[in-house]
Amino acid sequence: MDHLLTSVQKSCRLLKLFLRDQTEWGVTDISKELQWSKGAVHKMLATLESEGFIKQNVHTRQYSLGYACLELGNRVKKNNDWVSIARPYLERIAMETKESVCLCIREGHDAIYIDKIDSPLSIRFIIDAYRRFPLYATSASRVILAHGPEEVKTRVYAEPIAAFTEHSMKSVDELRERINRIEKQGYEISSNMRNVGVTGIAAPIYDADGQVNASVSLIGPSDRVDPHREEWIQTVLTAAAEISRLVGYRQ
Repeated sequence: MDHLLTSVQKSCRLLKLFLRDQTEWGVTDISKELQWSKGAVHKMLATLESEGFIKQNVHTRQYSLGYACLELGNRVKKNNDWVSIARPYLERIAMETKESVCLCIREGHDAIYIDKIDSPLSIRFIIDAYRRFPLYATSASRVILAHGPEEVKTRVYAEPIAAFTEHSMKSVDELRERINRIEKQGYEISSNMRNVGVTGIAAPIYDADGQVNASVSLIGPSDRVDPHREEWIQTVLTAAAEISRLVGYRQ
């Protein structure tokens, strides 16, 4: 690793100590944890403090993260655009499967497809992007609902549900049972529930706080999806996990 700057690597290691539950660190604690001399720790802290990444508590003489870290964190959040982050993974799924792929997010108590890639095949399912629909309506939205906040589930369960096909859920009890199953298995796969002859596979995307407000899904004709069910479930799960990691999720 000759291309790495040792000093920068060390400063990163020190800053990462503050990712733990302990919010303040003393020189002695840091020295023991990183196995550096106290002199080296003092120099590193002084350097980071001069740039605003570390600040010292005047009463305890211990150190905590400075406001420069907060500014950087806010910038990351501001630049954390779901579409640009997820797009390469949608493209990869689309290339591997030749089926339609979409990125779905929760907006209040509804869901919206904010990005999609249509299948290049002549027979395909066309996704309506930027249109609101109920959280219980599709595989992509149900996987968000299943892993989402309890208050959102309560709100959805309190309203009557609409059936889209003869295979759709007819009651809130059916919906609750299905949501519980999705939560346990970690993904959703369904056929004929929104459109007859169509199968969807969806997996949740976790954000840095461990919350699920987005999902990635594959949608295609059932006769093409069914032979690849297990393989494509793993494909979608892997993409969702990698997107989650990029937005800061740590299991």
